[in-house]
Amino acid sequence: MDNKYCQKLIKRLHSKRLPDDVAKEIIKLGKDGYDYLWEIIDDSNLTDYQVINIIRILYQMKYYDIDVFVNKLLSFTQDKRIDVRSTACFLAICLFRIKKEFKELNIPLEQEILVKYLRQALEMELHQSIRQQIEDLFQVSI
Repeated sequence: MDNKYCQKLIKRLHSKRLPDDVAKEIIKLGKDGYDYLWEIIDDSNLTDYQVINIIRILYQMKYYDIDVFVNKLLSFTQDKRIDVRSTACFLAICLFRIKKEFKELNIPLEQEILVKYLRQALEMELHQSIRQQIEDLFQVSI
């Protein structure tokens, strides 16, 4: 895999919206692209947008190693950056909804654990739309 090519793609992830063409190129790299994203995701030189978009791409590629993905996604629900934290919470909620709907996927995300992380994220502050998503998910104000 060409790291220079991947670095160019990562630079293009500095965008409020996930550029579909960049996501497709990374996804086409398969497991190598997935592993590369894990290698760089904690790089302090990445912008918030780059981290958010990497999380979004990893979400699309999550089945390479769902356990690792779930654990890292939950850790990002506690990130110091509100945009990263809010995105991670939203994706965790999406993943939990998929788990409830498609039990055969065996997604390792238990409600009690998710609630714990979401409560902590709420204490740290989240975007209002994500707060609403959490309340809608659990049909209570947690």
